[in-house]
Amino acid sequence: MTTPEPPPLTERRPKPRKRVLFGGRVSYLDGTQHFDCSIRDLSETGARITLKPGLPIPSKVYLIDTRNRTAHEAKVVWNNGREAGLEFVTSFALSAIDNPQLLYLRRLCP
Repeated sequence: MTTPEPPPLTERRPKPRKRVLFGGRVSYLDGTQHFDCSIRDLSETGARITLKPGLPIPSKVYLIDTRNRTAHEAKVVWNNGREAGLEFVTSFALSAIDNPQLLYLRRLCP
């Protein structure tokens, strides 16, 4: 008996992703470390971002969508050195931040 092939990756996602090209910024270590990125795919539950080759990215980050002025607390689920897939833990508008420890995210959005 053979094991069936898993469904294609796009069918395993909880929500479909939309192709986009938005500016973004990745932040970690309470904002002391951050870098610009491009958001290439986006859904309610995650995103695919482009990275500068060789740029390290930790397993937990905040992704700031500069176009929509939103922030996403995210887990890195894959990273091939040029792109990374993020799974959103929580998302919120930058204007709605009331946690003093997260106010720095507003400053990171141009």
